[in-house]
Amino acid sequence: MMGVASDSEKTKAAVIQAAGELFANFGFSGVTARQVAAQADVSLGAIPYHFGSMEALYEQVLVAAVKTSDEVLPLFEKANAATPDEGLRLAIRWMIKDYAAHKVAWPIKLIEREAIDPSASFRKVLKHSYLPEFEWLCDVLSRVTSLPKDSDSVRFGVITMHLLASTFMTHRRILQEFAPAVIEKVHEGDSFVEVLAHVTLDAVKRYGDGFPTPKSKTKKKSASK
Repeated sequence: MMGVASDSEKTKAAVIQAAGELFANFGFSGVTARQVAAQADVSLGAIPYHFGSMEALYEQVLVAAVKTSDEVLPLFEKANAATPDEGLRLAIRWMIKDYAAHKVAWPIKLIEREAIDPSASFRKVLKHSYLPEFEWLCDVLSRVTSLPKDSDSVRFGVITMHLLASTFMTHRRILQEFAPAVIEKVHEGDSFVEVLAHVTLDAVKRYGDGFPTPKSKTKKKSASK
């Protein structure tokens, strides 16, 4: 029985991998069950048997795309036990390492496709799979700033941190064309973490201050009057 279960899990994993690549390239409506089965090298009946429908398969592929890598779990636990400042830096390392853990490109491509035109399945997956991570990051940043974790300032800080980390990690090759020296330096572990930590904390402060107008612009306006 154990062998059967193992074979079943291998089949499901192969289907998710194949479907992920196809969905990332062509979208949900551009992929058929027959194409997935051929790509995964399984029988056509394996899809309804293991997933029920293409819609259910797509949802499972999205879950796999946003799933946190098992490799980063130790950093999650360390961040919870650390001091507030160190916890923030460990959380940033957790985020960076999670992006770096992607061995294939399709999860990122699929998420980017969904970011442009989110499906009902993606909204459901985000709520159940990503929201707990977002709330955890808010809790980490709340400890550092002593602000409520549900405050807009803290949430803006987490969004800033997430966008910077994801952009640098997923678009590194593109950014290297514009500023290779900068990208090379910023990807040094400690340097990148410190940059993200300072920018995140600054984002929290500036949001709380209401994004004050730079002094130079204020002076020019006053002079024109």
